[in-house]
Amino acid sequence: MTITASRTGWSLPRVPGLPWVTWRQHRFALLGVLTVLGGFGLLMIVNGLAMHADYHRLGVGSCGTLPSSVECQTGLEVFQHRYQSIADFLPTMLAFVPALIGTFVGAPLIARELESGTFRFAWTQATDRARWTVAKLTLLGAVLAGLALAFSALYGWWFHPWEPLLGRIQSGKSYEVEGVVFAARVLFAFALGALLGAVLRRTITAMAATLAVWVGVVFSTAIYLRPHIQAPVVAQDSALGIGRRDWVLSTWTQDASGHHLTNGQLNDLTRRVATRVGTAADPRQAFDQWFLQHGYTSWSKYQPNGRFWHFQLVEGSAYLVAALLLGAGTVWWVRRRAA
Repeated sequence: MTITASRTGWSLPRVPGLPWVTWRQHRFALLGVLTVLGGFGLLMIVNGLAMHADYHRLGVGSCGTLPSSVECQTGLEVFQHRYQSIADFLPTMLAFVPALIGTFVGAPLIARELESGTFRFAWTQATDRARWTVAKLTLLGAVLAGLALAFSALYGWWFHPWEPLLGRIQSGKSYEVEGVVFAARVLFAFALGALLGAVLRRTITAMAATLAVWVGVVFSTAIYLRPHIQAPVVAQDSALGIGRRDWVLSTWTQDASGHHLTNGQLNDLTRRVATRVGTAADPRQAFDQWFLQHGYTSWSKYQPNGRFWHFQLVEGSAYLVAALLLGAGTVWWVRRRAA
């Protein structure tokens, strides 16, 4: 690395070899990623400072997960009114950021070279096409992973006041951004885009295919595979340990004989019981007592919030392995087929 002088002053250090070339070719894409993550990060810092201050000022942190006193309930209502809308909306929006990174950084990585014909020059220089591809995938992947992990850590700080109230394991919420799954999905999207770009050889086509495949894989994983990473817990709703922080997969009601009631049967039973207890001083309490006296019980199948890191490591490892395989496939395709 050398530093040179010019009439206008000192120039920036120049790093020789593939890292410098990679930076020069893809600096605008990386700056775009940094701008997007930095914009959301600035929003979380500004909002998070106010949210954390109100969390302590309103006393929400000292009320536990089920506040019972009037002061706690009042403070919680104020806190939820101010911040719950962004707490519900932000992770849903951020869950698609890895797809955008794969679409706009991964897909053009090789497709643009092949489409424009510049690969004829790039692949005839001091390095061969395999080393050129490995260097780009490795260097860009490392930078993207680092940015994604830092962003997830910032999100974890921002979301911390909501963890005792909402939990982190529920699908579609904080789970999609906090931990290691977010960074693993970024690498998966980047590697997927690179491979599709090498195979399809057209930038726009590769971008569209990357977005479609990523959405299909991630949504299928979240809906059909994630609930089975570990066997869910089955318990009565009245049993200790089931709370709103847990990820409830399904609920049902069964009679004294253990038969599950269909939705139609449950609705008919609810209407009949409601007519009998409608004149009670506390209709809700009378309703619950009637159900218990006649042997009806409510059950839930759920994943406890305490399994968050286990789920994150298992799912994140799967995406990482998939990214490595896609990267290896990209190198093989460029070396054997992309001439």
